Amino acid sequence: MSYGISQTPSSLTITLAAKTRDELYRDAATAALEAAYGGAPPAGSSDGQTCPVQGAGLGEGDILRTFVTKCIEAARQAPGTLHAPRWFAFDEGRVTANLALSTPKTPARSLDPALHGAFETAGAFPDFRATLAFSFPSR
Repeated sequence: MSYGISQTPSSLTITLAAKTRDELYRDAATAALEAAYGGAPPAGSSDGQTCPVQGAGLGEGDILRTFVTKCIEAARQAPGTLHAPRWFAFDEGRVTANLALSTPKTPARSLDPALHGAFETAGAFPDFRATLAFSFPSR
C-alpha cells in the first residue's frame, strides 16, 4: 500500500507515494473512497454498473487534486457504494476512471478541501509524493 490516511476530529489527510502514474491514481481512488466511507467500502451486489470520475488540470498536481475531490463527491452522490476502478484512461491534462458501483448504498461523509496547506506534491515518477488535506464541515 502506497497511501495512508490520518484523521483528527476536525480533519483528514491522505498521503500518497507512487512509482507510476497508474499506481498513483489507483491508490488515490482507493484512499478517497476509504476517506469518504470511513473505511474500506463494503462488498455488495453489482450488476456491472459504474460511475465515471474525471480529474483535469494543467499539471499532475491539479489533475490529482480534482480526481480525488471528484471521487469523494461521487461517493456521496452515487446511488450505491463505489469501489476502486480496474482501469484508467490517461489523456493530456486528464485522467478518467469508471468506479465500480454496488448495492446497497453506504453512507459517505462530507469532506471539504482544507483552507491552508490543502495540497502539496513533491518529486516526480518514480518518486512522486502528494499530501491532500480535508476538513469535516461544521454542523
